Order: sequence, then structure tokens, then C-alpha cells
Amino acid sequence: MVNKMLWVGLLWLVLMSGWPSNVWACSLLEPPAQASHMLWVHLEGLCFSADQREWAVSGADILAALESGKSLDLQGALIVDDVMLDQLPLQPLAEIPLLPPHLQAAAQRGGVENARVISGSITIRDSQFEKVLATNLVNEVLVILGDVHISSTTFMQSVDFSKIIFVKPFVFSHVKVEHEGFFIGAQFEDKVDFSHTYFGTHARFHKAKFQGPVSFAEAEFKGVAEFLEVTFEQEANFSQANFLSGTGFSGSVYQGPVDFSGVRIKQEIYFRFAEFRNRVSFRGGQFRSVVDFSNSRFEGEYDFSEGEFAIQPQFTDSNISVEVPLSGQSKINQTGQWVLLGGLALLIGLYLWISKNPSPTRIG
Repeated sequence: MVNKMLWVGLLWLVLMSGWPSNVWACSLLEPPAQASHMLWVHLEGLCFSADQREWAVSGADILAALESGKSLDLQGALIVDDVMLDQLPLQPLAEIPLLPPHLQAAAQRGGVENARVISGSITIRDSQFEKVLATNLVNEVLVILGDVHISSTTFMQSVDFSKIIFVKPFVFSHVKVEHEGFFIGAQFEDKVDFSHTYFGTHARFHKAKFQGPVSFAEAEFKGVAEFLEVTFEQEANFSQANFLSGTGFSGSVYQGPVDFSGVRIKQEIYFRFAEFRNRVSFRGGQFRSVVDFSNSRFEGEYDFSEGEFAIQPQFTDSNISVEVPLSGQSKINQTGQWVLLGGLALLIGLYLWISKNPSPTRIG
């Protein structure tokens, strides 16, 4: 009884103090003093759509901050309007500070003399992009000199990070991309994290380059996934990834170890002309359609054990050939073994019964 009265009294004090409304109500936090050099928008509390829209960040706000050299730090924000990064001004490559010399030399060899630049860092958490975020670049590049950390955020339309050079670590984890997610020709100079991210209608990484380790662990690709002619210089982790449509890794080069263990492949997947220069694991993967390794090269250890294959993988003109038990066959074989064992047991039992109960001998 005493404990119950204490709890009732505590609840009464909480209600009288207004504590629940103060804690749960949506509010726009005051930026800290050190945030003067960035676009800093943090929403706290139980925020509904109307609350987010009241303090929405526009695409123009983001572009203005980036053009002035500011960093982005957004939490719980709603970003309205398109964000078109090709509207950032061009700068001569020679005048870009902190750009690694090898990147500058490579760009110049490719005939690129000018680039668009984001000098600050980008941090976006628990936010929503209502419209398109895109580079719209064809013969130009965009250089991001600071860290990029985007997590638990939804892109309701498409996101296009093609032709971007990411100098520092890039995090794009627990993100949901409702439509296209394009990273065509993107260069990642440091470690990359795409784990637990959902890609909608189409994901393209054509000719992307990963200089550091990269993780797509437990990522999901609803639409077509293209990793054609991609270079992985260090470890690549695709463990437990889920590919629901056609998938292509043809022409890709894996310098470091590759982990495809536990992947789930619903439709066809192609590794034609792929080069595995280190160990690779497909252990425990589920493959429901065509798996094509034609003209591929395996220079390290490989593991296809404990997988489920609907049909035999194709290794035409590859330097290896692997026979795997098919998922349907293994079930049939297992059933056949049980039938055989059951029949054998029946025959043994019949033989023992006849031995103990011999038929009477007929005379004449």
C-alpha cells in the first residue's frame, strides 16, 4: 500500500510540473556557439509532419551554406525543394585546398581542370528529403573535402551522388532511398558504410572506385542493382545483403577479400569478367536463379559451401569450375535416402519374421 501511494504521489508531481509536455513536445533547439560556421538545425521531441514543415530547410538554404564553405548538421529535419549540387560554383583544381595531389593529377589527366567543391562536413540524421538530391554532372566532378555521415534518413525521391570524389569517410547507413540511388563514377578515398540501407527502384555504382574498405552488409536492393566495372581496393562486405531484382557485378575487380556470405539473390546475378584477386566467400548464400561467373578469374581461396542454388552456377571460360548441390536435388536426394532406408528396414524385418515363422513343409 505504501509503495502504491508513493507511485501515485510521484505521478501527481510529474503531471503538475508539466514534465511530459516539456519532454515530448517538438522543439527547435538553439544552436551551440561553435555552430556559427555551419547550417545547424536540430529538432527534438515528438515531431509530426506539421512541426517539421514549420522549421523546414529549403534546398536554397543548403546550397547557400555549402557555397559559403559552411558544414551541414541536420537532425530530425525536413528538407523541401530539390537540392541540385551542379549549382555550386566551379573552381580551378589547382586552387582547391586539401585536395590530395594524386586526385588532382588524375583529374588533370582526365582533362578536368575545374571542379565544384564542398569544403565542410555533412552530417544528416533522422531526416527526410522530400524531393531530389542530385549532382547532375556529366563531364565535371564535385569534390567533398569533409566527412559525410548520413544515417536513419529517408530520400522520398531519388538521390544522385554520381561524379563525386569523397576525400574523407562516407557513411550512408540505415538510409531508405525510395527511388533511384546513383553513385556512377563516384570515388571514395576512405572507408565507406552502406550497411542496412534500402535502395528502391534502381541502384547504380557503375565504374565507382572504393579505395578503402566498404560495407553493404544487410543492405536491400529492391530494384536492379548495377556494380559494373567497379574497383574495390580493400575489403568489400556484402554479407546478408538482399537482392530482389536483376544484379550485375560484371567487370568488377576485387583487390581485397570479398564477403558475400548469407546473401539472398532472388533473380539472376552476373559476375562475368570479374576478377577476385583475394579470397571470396559465398558461404550460405541463397541463389534462386542464374548465377553467371563466365570469364571470371579467382586468384585466392573461394567458398561456395552450405549455399542454396536453384541451378548450377555457370563458369564458362573461367579458371575454376564448382559443382554445388542444388536445393531441389538435395531435398529429393534426402527423400530418396529415407525411402531407401525405409525399404531396407522393411526387407530386414520381413526376413526376420519369415525366419522365426517358417512355412510348413508339404509332402507329396
